[in-house]
Amino acid sequence: MPSVTHDDAPLLADLMPWSVAPPRLGRGWPAAPDPAALKARWNALMKAAGPDREALLQPSRSRTGHTAVGQLPGRSGGTERLARASGPCPEPVRVLRSPFDEQWLIPDQRLIDAARPELWRVADERQIFLVETGSAAGRGARTRGERPRGGAAGTDDAGDATGPQLLATSLLPVLRPGRVRPLYRRPGGAEPNLAPGLPEHLTARLGREVPALDVLAWTMAVVRPGPGGLAVPLTGDAGAWDAGVEVGRRMLWLMRRDGERPRLPGGRRP
Repeated sequence: MPSVTHDDAPLLADLMPWSVAPPRLGRGWPAAPDPAALKARWNALMKAAGPDREALLQPSRSRTGHTAVGQLPGRSGGTERLARASGPCPEPVRVLRSPFDEQWLIPDQRLIDAARPELWRVADERQIFLVETGSAAGRGARTRGERPRGGAAGTDDAGDATGPQLLATSLLPVLRPGRVRPLYRRPGGAEPNLAPGLPEHLTARLGREVPALDVLAWTMAVVRPGPGGLAVPLTGDAGAWDAGVEVGRRMLWLMRRDGERPRLPGGRRP
């Protein structure tokens, strides 16, 4: 791909200003690799009573059997307090539990310490969530002789210094520690989460209309760690832009698994 200028590259946080902290489950059991296991766990919770139910819930400072919270946007979970709740398990939904690890989650805010309803409100078939993994933050801290932010070395919250700096997913991300940047601020692909004037600026430089998805693809291809955070070099070279967008779209396809999925030689399943 043709080179792009890295001097004074804008920060990702400036190009996609709306970000949300990732959901914090607070307990591991509401997530699992298959929905049947989650429904079995829910049924066990509903059959238990009193202290036994509270123990199965695994209460925290944010959630106990007596915590009162509302439904998640677009979900039909109950609102009565879990200490006296009954009924079937809310239908589990697909989530990104850790990098490249898709699991299922019971979408009930009574079970989730910090569900981030604003993310659930914009989650639909058009949405793409960009997730900062914390890898770049860990590397940057070490180059300055500092301890990585977010936790001790070896913990999930410290970030993975060898992993990808960004992940893109169509699923609700519930992995830590990085920020989540939705591509769109509203459902239905409305109101791109881009800095005011950025699309017009890119259109003037490149001589063509630049959709939000192309900005995301370019970002995936060229993002790099900088002293102030993740940086996204921009270019006025239409050829370099097209090459970067092509690479980024391929990355988005591989991460989001849209359409035809990757195959091993001979058409075998991975």
